[in-house]
Amino acid sequence: MFGTATIVFREILEVALVLGIVLAATRGLPKRTHMVLMGVGIGIVGSAIIAYFTDTISEMVDGVGQEVFNAGIMFIAVAFLSWTVIWMKTHGRELARHINEVGAQVVSGNKSMYVLVGVIALTTFREGAEIVLFTYGQLAMGTPMFSVMTGGLIGTVGGVIVGFMLYFGLLTAVKRHLFTVTSWMLIILSAGMAAQGANFLIQAGILPELYSQVWDTSWFLDGGSFIGETLGVLVGYTARPSAMELIFYVSVLITVGLAYKMVGRPKKELAQKDAIPAE
Repeated sequence: MFGTATIVFREILEVALVLGIVLAATRGLPKRTHMVLMGVGIGIVGSAIIAYFTDTISEMVDGVGQEVFNAGIMFIAVAFLSWTVIWMKTHGRELARHINEVGAQVVSGNKSMYVLVGVIALTTFREGAEIVLFTYGQLAMGTPMFSVMTGGLIGTVGGVIVGFMLYFGLLTAVKRHLFTVTSWMLIILSAGMAAQGANFLIQAGILPELYSQVWDTSWFLDGGSFIGETLGVLVGYTARPSAMELIFYVSVLITVGLAYKMVGRPKKELAQKDAIPAE
């Protein structure tokens, strides 16, 4: 539940931020609300199509490579989540500036209002597709449907509320820390999903375990308990991990974590150097 709530919260928040920028940049524009709702609607329909075909393909391969399909969904979700975390850190400000410019051009009449529909639809579709893939991954891992739905509802409500608060300037002071914390949560979630994807491939006989049981902490925390399952979703906890699962987990955690830490650093250092007055 908490893992689903985290990912849905982050994705909904990113959609809310784009909507907030668009609304702020198009104040006074007639029918802007209709354009925003149209864009959101198109994006949701696109995400629903992805969900439909994902479920259809899953039924087609049921019993014939189901583990391979589940692993593929896991790795695609890991790639999307990792890309989102890194891309938002490097291009977040550029995205905001671009959307502001587009909004100004629409208000001035230099661009069609349907450009806004396209921007919002693409954003909603991208974030919605990531939610679909992550949700399917959670269900494939055995997470109960009720927990997934509850987490999704909590994440949606939380993302909308925080989005509104950011739009009205109520959380400006903690905005940076909010995205840093949620970014690292997504990185850890991605590492856990990568390990689970490796587990599916091990079950399919494609990958070797290397070492079947690196440790056993079931005496301390059973992976099937409520806390164990919660930590399994949040941080990829496994009471009896194989060596191959650990390799995937650590590889994604280190690779994506270092990439997140390193991106944008040179520009920041240059900016600080330029800010020092010459003697």
